Amino acid sequence: MFCRKCGNQLVENSRFCSNCGEKVLEWTMAPKKVSEPSNLQTSKNDHEHFSIYNENESTAVDQEIAATAEPSLNHDKRATSRFLKIVPILLPIISFLFISGGVSVAYYNETNKNEEVLALQQSAETAALNGDYSKAEDELQRALDIRPTYPVLQQNLEVVNLALAYMDELTLISDQMREQKFSEAETNFFSLKEKIESEVDPLFDPFAELLAAKEVTITVGKIKQELSELTTVDQLAAKLTRMATLSTEEAAAVKEQILTKITQISRQQAQQQLENKQFSAAIATLDQALKYVVDHQSLLSFKEKIVQEQTAFEQAEQTRLEQAMEAAAKEELLNETAAVEVTSFQFEVDEFGDLYIKGEVTNVATRDISSVTIEFTVYDLEGNHLYDSSTSVYPFYLSRGEKGSFEDTVFYLFEEVNVEIENITWYVE
Repeated sequence: MFCRKCGNQLVENSRFCSNCGEKVLEWTMAPKKVSEPSNLQTSKNDHEHFSIYNENESTAVDQEIAATAEPSLNHDKRATSRFLKIVPILLPIISFLFISGGVSVAYYNETNKNEEVLALQQSAETAALNGDYSKAEDELQRALDIRPTYPVLQQNLEVVNLALAYMDELTLISDQMREQKFSEAETNFFSLKEKIESEVDPLFDPFAELLAAKEVTITVGKIKQELSELTTVDQLAAKLTRMATLSTEEAAAVKEQILTKITQISRQQAQQQLENKQFSAAIATLDQALKYVVDHQSLLSFKEKIVQEQTAFEQAEQTRLEQAMEAAAKEELLNETAAVEVTSFQFEVDEFGDLYIKGEVTNVATRDISSVTIEFTVYDLEGNHLYDSSTSVYPFYLSRGEKGSFEDTVFYLFEEVNVEIENITWYVE
């Protein structure tokens, strides 16, 4: 059986509906006294019997239903009246609930999007500050896919793209360095450095360390390339001064190469100066090198050797000077006192009583001489002084080792005599 009000299935023998509380009507059916005909006949008889019973009992049932249903109908009317009064209140509430639910869903959806965009933006910023601009670009692009009209994201992406462009320029510079094009790399580097230093966004801060390292590498590479062309200590010292502020391992290796080349060049130059007896210059060359290669044992030993050789040379020079001075004095004495040697001297008195004198002299001086004059005296055989005279040697100039002749005549002696050369005079050229 089912409740006539709400349609809920009734529990057997229940008096009220368990769902709505409506009273259950009792239906009574008379017992059937029939024979056992065929199924078809039985059904027919039952129908007829029910119809008869229903007709006989309809009045009583209707009365009972009417009596029972009257309070139920009044109850339904009251319920309907209450419901109609509540409806105007419920509709706005229900509408509000639906609208609030939709707004809440939209709000939470937008909030989640904002949180995701913020997280992506923060992740991009962290990546950019760490120099990972590719990751920053990806994160910002994802954020823009969520919020395409968010201007801050677009601005951040433009900054990151600019940083990526700068990174590409650094890559180009690195390629030029690998190709040993250090001059081009240096020009491009300083151009890029100027552009980056003009940027004020903190996202460009990671470039500071990259630029510093790249500048060191370019400087070291360029100087290393130029080393083969540097041939003086001054040139090498200038490069060493430029390298003084660089502290990388590569820079230290190049500094060592410069110092080694300074040592080699200084030693070679000092050796040449030593061979030319330029002792002071050689020592000065080594002293200049020792300013950079302090306490270099090889150079210090070489310097000591030069000092020793200088001392020995100066002592020998002093000895030679003294000997030269002595020889010069002797030479001067010879030139002044014994420059002329008489190699032959003859005289005779002829039958007319005239004395004829002739002879030869040789220039034994170390220099040329001129105006040689022979002074002689005539004595008789008892040694008495008879006559003094002089004669000149010809030619007028006598070179070293050259011979000259002289002759003279004394008239009217008419006796045998002796002639002695008393003195010879000359001029040293």
